Amino acid sequence: MELQFHPATGRGTVRTLSLGPAGERVLTGLVGAVALATLSLWMTAPIAARRWLREMETPRLTREARVFRNDRDRVARLAASLRERALDRGDLLNRIAFLYDLSPATWPRSLEPERGVLAATDVEAVAAGLQAYSRGLEKARTLLEERERADPDLPRRVPAILPIAGGVSEPAAFFGLRTSPWTGAQEFFPGVELAAPEGAAVLAAGAGVVVFTGSVRVSRGGRLWQLGNMVVISHGASGVTLYGHLAKIEVRRGERLARRQKLGTAGKTGWALAPGLHYEFWRPGREGLRPTDPLFAVLDERRQIGLVSLERMIATSAPGPTETMP
Repeated sequence: MELQFHPATGRGTVRTLSLGPAGERVLTGLVGAVALATLSLWMTAPIAARRWLREMETPRLTREARVFRNDRDRVARLAASLRERALDRGDLLNRIAFLYDLSPATWPRSLEPERGVLAATDVEAVAAGLQAYSRGLEKARTLLEERERADPDLPRRVPAILPIAGGVSEPAAFFGLRTSPWTGAQEFFPGVELAAPEGAAVLAAGAGVVVFTGSVRVSRGGRLWQLGNMVVISHGASGVTLYGHLAKIEVRRGERLARRQKLGTAGKTGWALAPGLHYEFWRPGREGLRPTDPLFAVLDERRQIGLVSLERMIATSAPGPTETMP
């Protein structure tokens, strides 16, 4: 084999290299080694680059994913908090509307729990629901303010608090059907029994005039005689509240009371299994005064009954004929 090496310019001398069989084998091996090395570099360099990029990107991507996940969780918690706060405001306004005797026909439909405006819990649905619910809250606030301007005494008069002082009470019997602990028969219970220590202060739930103190004679019939020592307060156009099982009565008939003014103490007079207070709220309606669930009207300690629409609260009352107040 003969190899010629030509100079870069035409003026140089051409050099010649002659190889025998052994030289040919050596040259062939060198060419193959160079070709293999070139191929190996072409294949391994991209793999090494990808590994380097992966090692460089993975920590950053992991950090970004963690930040995104934390942000998503934070947004979800914020959405859940806003949802709960909005529902709480809606429940409060629904109850005030019940006390103010507003018509469901004019009340914002978005505040009705049955409509489920804020029933969903995913972030996008909560965001959309909050817009509609906020408009309902604003309209409700406007309606309540108009009602107060028309009757400035209304906020003071309505029976809006739990009538046991100091948070020492717990509902022991609720408005509605129950089995009588005395007779074992089914009966409709027209109020709420609040278990409380004997002697606990009983307060007027709203401003009004005392229209009855004492106990009702058995000969009068009905069920009021079972309540032992009672006080009845008239709240004018906002209805009447009744306080039974009292150990002590500390007001007299005709006396004007302010909300939270003490009227007596919890006891177990009449048909009472344990010390406490029997509490009823009689609300004006088409058929005169009728007992309704008094927990609907409690604004300071809302509990036990969940979210209820204005329409349902207005429609809830004791069935059948009811006896008159003493």
